[in-house]
Amino acid sequence: MKKNVLSILTAALLLTACRKEDTTPVYTLGVDLQSNFAQDNVQVNIDNQPLLNRQVSSSLSLGLASSVSTANTSGSHTIQVIINDSTTFTQQFTQHGDLYIGVNYNKETKAVNLVVSRKRFSY
Repeated sequence: MKKNVLSILTAALLLTACRKEDTTPVYTLGVDLQSNFAQDNVQVNIDNQPLLNRQVSSSLSLGLASSVSTANTSGSHTIQVIINDSTTFTQQFTQHGDLYIGVNYNKETKAVNLVVSRKRFSY
């Protein structure tokens, strides 16, 4: 019985020791919903994964409606912004360090514009 337990523990230790570690760098990805939102339902997806889903309004004094950040890996990614279930905007971006994306919306033309920065936006 002791030999069986010892064999199982040894096998588990060997499997754990031989496992490759994931060395993919992880960085901050910040998404700020900036100007011209007025009680709009906004969804933001990164690589088809939901990041934000809420009703937002921009502050006239700050120029900011909402801000969210997450950990993201280095490489090519896709951001999708859906506003009021009627406007959908999708764009590719590449991340090699901390990255901040500002989302702006023109309600009249239903246009979405992104501002990309390596530094956090100041409001």
